[in-house]
Amino acid sequence: MMYNADQSGKNRSFTLSTLSAAIAVTTALSSTAYAAEIEEVVVTAQKRAENLQDVPIAISAFTGDSMKAMGVKNLTDLGKFTPGVEMNNDTPLQPTYSVRGIETGDFTVGSDPAVAVYVDGVYTGRGAGAEIPLADIERVEVLKGPQGTLFGRNATGGAIHIISTKPQAEDTAELNVTAGNYGRVSSDLLLNKQLSDNLYGRFTASTNRRDSFADNLADDFEVGNIDTQTYRASLLWEPTPDTEVLWRAEYGIMDQGSALRSSIVPSLQAADGGTDVFGDYALDTPTIEDRDSWGSSLSIVHDFENFTFTSITAYRGFEAHLQQDEDGTANPDYMFGSANFDDQTQFSQEFRLNGATDTLKWTLGASYSREELEHTTDAYFTAGSLESFAVYEGVKAAYAGSNATTTQLEDAAYMQRQLMIAGGLEGAAVSTFIYDLMVQSGQADELLGALGVPSTITASMLNRDQMIGQLMAGITPWVMADTPWNESVFNEGDYRSAAIYGDATWSLTDKMDLTVGARYTADEKDFSIVSNYQNTLPIAFVGGDVALMGPDGQPLGMSITLPPGQVAAIPFGIAFNNNGIQNLNQELSDSWSDLSGRIVLDYRWNDDVMTFVSLADGFKAGGFNSFSAAPGIDPSFDQEGVTNLEIGLKSSLFDNSVRFNASVFAYDYKNLQQLDLVGAPIPNYYLRNADAEGQGAEFEVQWAATDNLFIAGNYSFLDTEYTRYQIIESIGETEEANSRVGQPRVGTPENKFNIMAEYTWELAAGGDVSFRGDYNWTDERVGSISDPARVIPDYQLMNLRAGWNSASDQYSAALWVQNVTDEEIAGGYGGTGAAIGASPGWRYMPRMYGLDFTVRF
Repeated sequence: MMYNADQSGKNRSFTLSTLSAAIAVTTALSSTAYAAEIEEVVVTAQKRAENLQDVPIAISAFTGDSMKAMGVKNLTDLGKFTPGVEMNNDTPLQPTYSVRGIETGDFTVGSDPAVAVYVDGVYTGRGAGAEIPLADIERVEVLKGPQGTLFGRNATGGAIHIISTKPQAEDTAELNVTAGNYGRVSSDLLLNKQLSDNLYGRFTASTNRRDSFADNLADDFEVGNIDTQTYRASLLWEPTPDTEVLWRAEYGIMDQGSALRSSIVPSLQAADGGTDVFGDYALDTPTIEDRDSWGSSLSIVHDFENFTFTSITAYRGFEAHLQQDEDGTANPDYMFGSANFDDQTQFSQEFRLNGATDTLKWTLGASYSREELEHTTDAYFTAGSLESFAVYEGVKAAYAGSNATTTQLEDAAYMQRQLMIAGGLEGAAVSTFIYDLMVQSGQADELLGALGVPSTITASMLNRDQMIGQLMAGITPWVMADTPWNESVFNEGDYRSAAIYGDATWSLTDKMDLTVGARYTADEKDFSIVSNYQNTLPIAFVGGDVALMGPDGQPLGMSITLPPGQVAAIPFGIAFNNNGIQNLNQELSDSWSDLSGRIVLDYRWNDDVMTFVSLADGFKAGGFNSFSAAPGIDPSFDQEGVTNLEIGLKSSLFDNSVRFNASVFAYDYKNLQQLDLVGAPIPNYYLRNADAEGQGAEFEVQWAATDNLFIAGNYSFLDTEYTRYQIIESIGETEEANSRVGQPRVGTPENKFNIMAEYTWELAAGGDVSFRGDYNWTDERVGSISDPARVIPDYQLMNLRAGWNSASDQYSAALWVQNVTDEEIAGGYGGTGAAIGASPGWRYMPRMYGLDFTVRF
């Protein structure tokens, strides 16, 4: 009996001495006879079809059948089963993919992802267009480590290649239907038709719907539900025995509520009626996750006498709208929502030549791509939430050096806010914040001049407490009315990339191969930032005298008299302050280039055991800070690069009934692009450069124990830390307070393992029944960009599946349960709401169960 070898497996040891011992043991065991056998997995990681076990690259490959058995619907699901990979995403429109701790957690459009996602050989430049349903997929290949040669487009961390099923020379139809709890209903319709002797077509239509798994205590809109439709069509034409022309097209619709992010601040949870990250929620900003995506590609492959020519021409794009409740509450004093609007298109062209002789396999290629995009970010506040922001800033200053946790500070800020309301001091915090900012920026002196105050008297000479009291005349009613405050920033980008590459493998002996590859990449980017102050601060005075103070803080015995009533309406920005620039319109341009490559030496000890050592580097272009301009901050940031050293083993033992693969690696990460919410008195998102290093190991094992029993597992160890952290002094950062040198990267667990077992037996009346169980354990990890002290505890997940196939293979059915023990697992903490003292969190799915049914025609 044959088994798909798609699950990975690992051993806890990760030292080089252990790997050496493994090589010796596997070499000795490789000739032992055995009965059951593991099916070969063919991949194209080196731009040619090869057995996974013959490729000297760390790869996890999953076939469509195995992903269906695991309950995998998208890349985020797949990450849980992949060693060394984390895809902890609560929204498909802002995904982050981490391979061995390398990722780019930037939801803006000024940078590119560190892990490149390819669909049928076509690079997807934006994360919002990369997360697609995995229906009618032949396989997914996850390549780990920098792919600087063959997948050189921004692949410092690795590459994920999604390969859809090509049209076949047959007439078939298949319908898959799923029903489950929380109103889950999904379907996949697959049609394949041989249209003529050399023309074949395939069509897929998929739908996926599910209700929210919790109730909104504050409003009637849904959050965290799913509603997607995906359509794919392809035509395969073989005009000659040596020529293949493949056209693919896809269209997707997403129309659902966005991620469920609920407050983790105890006092805010209580005020909302007892909400919980793992229970019901209370949100006041309707969440929206809409996307129309499309793509088309034309692949032409022609075999000449001594080489193969390949051309891939593609055009892709999407329009998306993502709206989120950032504060995770329905408290009007903390109202904070955001929206992102994207309109992106990209064109790409790749030409490739492949050839092989008895001792040489080679690839030469050239590629070009152009991406054009528009991105708008909106922020929604009220004057009441600005008061909460100002209170929180004051509390943080008061507790500086106290070692209080972020949650404790947020709790204290809420309590302080309630005391101020009860004491009739509503608006005092914003008045204080605004006055100090006006003094620092010189706006207060301009206002005094407009009021006719002599130039010899400056704002710094006025009694601060009295001026704050004066300002409350306009600020207090403005805050109490929860006056809307909306801001926006617009980005436009035009990105071009061109590359040439080559890769060659020489057979030095009948057992040893040497691979050398190189790629030169040149990127050019034009980028714009447009942001205008859309709101004004109501500057009104109570009226009366304000004392003048001396440099020593003592009264001078003199005063000025301020008129009562409103005296000004000052344009202002909070979310996009732009360093006080009222009308920002920046046109930016920059370019980056790099020569990256790899060198690999592999040795085949016998027909079943191969080891390799590789040195590879990867490059990712620089980019631009998307939100604001400020002195001391370069609007563009440097390109990043990774150099990775790896030693690996691939083996098929006991007549291919056991497959054992292992690798140990170490990398040096230069100029990694790190997004942080930083700055005072007004925080903003800035993308800085830092350095890091990582080392680890990955082990995979599959075992066809009998003709009926298949067992697989994997283990990964990863240790990362920052070795340099850029300090932005212009926004008030210091080495002592803000450096993260020595700290681990966000979202990277140190240990992770998976194990699965599947037992299948044939029925007397024909057909078969199978039982499968999957278990995953993931170590604790840092769960917040803004606060490294917020750690997500380790967790475990268990999935079960029982399936039946008819004797004719026309019908299949399965019962499944995911998260069998209904574990309460946090996915991440913090986010933009942390800026106003209202940090939210999000969770993994609770227990899900359902029924799959398949009929084939």
